[in-house]
Amino acid sequence: MRDQEVRRNAKDTALSMIRLHGLRAQAVALERTAELRQQGDVAGHDLWQQIHAAICELRRTAPEAARA
Repeated sequence: MRDQEVRRNAKDTALSMIRLHGLRAQAVALERTAELRQQGDVAGHDLWQQIHAAICELRRTAPEAARA
């Protein structure tokens, strides 16, 4: 159950990131992932990796109009 909740939260955050940052959403997520890794925040790093993956998946599968 916990994994499903984390994936759902990652996808929701990914959608918000795309709306907020547009084409830069992937880069912003990668920057956040690197910051958390440098800080030693393993849980945060893992979450942002999942958010980045969700952004990539949404971009890959979304209709062209939703990708901007």
